[in-house]
This record gives sequence, C-alpha cells and structure tokens, in this order.
Amino acid sequence: MKTKHFILKLAVSCIFLGSTYAIASPALSNNSTNQILDLPAKAPGTILSIQAQDTDLFTNASQRFLINYRSRGVQSEPIVASGFILLPKGKAPKGGWPVLAWAHGTTGVADTCAPSNDFAGGPVHVYQQIAAKALNAWLARGYAVVAPDYQGLGTPGGHPYMNAQSQLHTVVDAVRATHLLKPYQFSKNWYVMGHSQGGAASLAVAAFGPKDAPELNLRGAIALAPGGYQYEGIAEYVATQTKIDPSVAAFFPIVLLGAEAADPSITPTNLVSPEMEKVLDYARKRCLSELQSDLKEAPKTVFKSNANLTPLTNYLKKQSIDNMTPNVPLLLVQGDKDQLVDYRGTYAYYQQVCKERKPMAFHPVKNGDHRDSLRQSEFLIGDFINSVEQGKPVNTCSAK
Repeated sequence: MKTKHFILKLAVSCIFLGSTYAIASPALSNNSTNQILDLPAKAPGTILSIQAQDTDLFTNASQRFLINYRSRGVQSEPIVASGFILLPKGKAPKGGWPVLAWAHGTTGVADTCAPSNDFAGGPVHVYQQIAAKALNAWLARGYAVVAPDYQGLGTPGGHPYMNAQSQLHTVVDAVRATHLLKPYQFSKNWYVMGHSQGGAASLAVAAFGPKDAPELNLRGAIALAPGGYQYEGIAEYVATQTKIDPSVAAFFPIVLLGAEAADPSITPTNLVSPEMEKVLDYARKRCLSELQSDLKEAPKTVFKSNANLTPLTNYLKKQSIDNMTPNVPLLLVQGDKDQLVDYRGTYAYYQQVCKERKPMAFHPVKNGDHRDSLRQSEFLIGDFINSVEQGKPVNTCSAK
C-alpha cells in the first residue's frame, strides 16, 4: 500500500498543476482596441490578433497585451494559441528587454480555464493571484513576460494536457511572438519558468528549446514543483485501487481528456465506467478548481472491468519528465511537504539529472506545500539569474 501511495503522489504531480519568414506586427498605441491582423505568414510566432488590456494584478507592468499567435501542435501541425504579454516599466535597455516565458500550472481542459481569460471571481483567479506576485518580481527586474495558455485552452481544438511536444511549442512560439511586438525591443536572451504542469513544460523547454529555437538564446530554466515524474503511475494507481480520493477523481479526467486530445485513438468513454463518464463530461466544461469543489464523492469504479489501459499508459510514459535532460542551467524548487507533487519524485529526477553532469541547483522549501514553491520563487530568482549571467557555477549536485 505504501508503494502504491508513493506512486500516486508521484503521478498526481500536475494538480495546481508553412512559411519560413517572419513579419512584424504593427505599432500599438496605448489606447488600441482589438486588432485582427490579416497576415499571410504561417511562421511559428506570427501574431494573429492583439488587444491591449488593463495590467490588473500585474502592478509592475506598464502594459499588457492579449495575443493570438501561430504555434505548432502535438504533431507540429499549425495551430492558433493564445496568451498575454507584459511589459516592464521604464525604458528598454540597449539591446532590448530580456524575456521570461511563464508556463502555468494545471487549470483544466475547458476554454474557460485559459489564464489569459482570467477575471475576478473566475475559476483560475486564485491561482492567477499567486502567479502574478511571482511574475511581478521578473517585471521589477526589467524582464518582459509572455504567458501562453497552451494548445486548446481558449483556442480551437482540445487541450493535450501534459503533452511534452505541444507544451514545448506553445512556450517557444510565444517567445517568438513577443519579438514581433513592435515598436518594442526585446533581447534574444530569455528564461523559462513554470509551476506544476508548467514545471514539466519548463523542463521540456530546457531539454529541447535551444534546438527548437536556435535563433533565440535560452539562458536558463526554473521548474517549480514540476509534475510528470513517472506520469503513467496515475493510471496504474487508479486501476488498482478499490476506492480513490475525490481529489484524484477530480483530476484524473483532465489526464484522460488530455491524452485523447493528443491521441484520438485513446478514447476515454471506451475505458471508464458509466459513473466516471459523468465526471468526465463535467470536466469537458469546467475547470479543475470547480471539479474539486463540486465533486464530493469519488466514483466507486473508474475503469470498465475489461478496459485495455496499455495505449494510455504507454502514451503517459512518453510525456514523463524522466525523458527530459536539461541543456541549460536549471533551478529546481520543491516543497518538502507538498501533498500533490511528491518531494521524493522531484528529488529522484534531480538525482537523475545530476548523473548526467548538467548544471543544476535544487532548492527544497522547508515545510512548503505545492504552491509554496511558486510563492518562494520571487526570492530565489535573483541569485540564479546572477549566477547564470556572471558565468558562475549553478550546481548543487555535489552537495547531495
């Protein structure tokens, strides 16, 4: 039972949780309204629409823009993705503002769960309030911030939740889009930071981003309580338990629907019990926070007795962070009392990367819960950035 419980804590690691030429977007006035850009280019990062917004929670931002941009999906097919860009206050330095790409944690798979659509009292607002404090710290340091929603959140198609390829693309292409926001100037230097689901996204970017976007200069990555270690374990756990916790029952439909969005041959309705199918239908329309508050009791059975789970578990295993070895300096932050992403799983990933002799620092948050890694990030980024920019070693592996 202890082993299975460990697998659950490792696996339920994501809760809160064409053309080759580029073209520039038009200059924006401070009072600009929604602009739909009639652009023929389909290069990744092409801005398709842009709208000025209130800075709202982002007190250190001078301007905020909602964007739709061209990106790439699970199979590198062209897609439309959404997100927002925040500009810091003051004049851009010579060479332009450096960029932070922010990869958010799990919100759900419904369009209403897109963080760029957040509003006071909305289903992702509490999480956005915490994230805003972390992003304000980057803005205060003179970084522009771009925050993609991921594929299928607020845009056509399903959200392939935790798909490594898709998350890599939507993050990298959001940075490309930022560079097309004229007349503003941005440096080619950039960092990526993500929490929970976004922590896994940041690890995918750290591993594959430099090759995916060689025209940009990825300086480092920060993964806060990253989800996805031994990701297939959640399906194995749910299949073997006679009773699961309501929090698992609320989260698991997101895993199933995400897998289906990435691979339509994985059909959740063919796998789950009639009782679980009702939860699945609810998850298509509601966000994780709503599922957690509304689901008071878990279904007695999750899978049909004859369900073939092999395609599902094989797919989930391919998305695990175990497959991602960073190629830039990495800061890994993890609360040691996190009940959603198990400290032991994150530490196991840390040990795995240490064996590869990659520049990596591990920072445990004493008595920290799942969101404390995000809350503490604003106090940790300074030393990490300074070390990277000054060429100092970023490595705690020898201190294990």
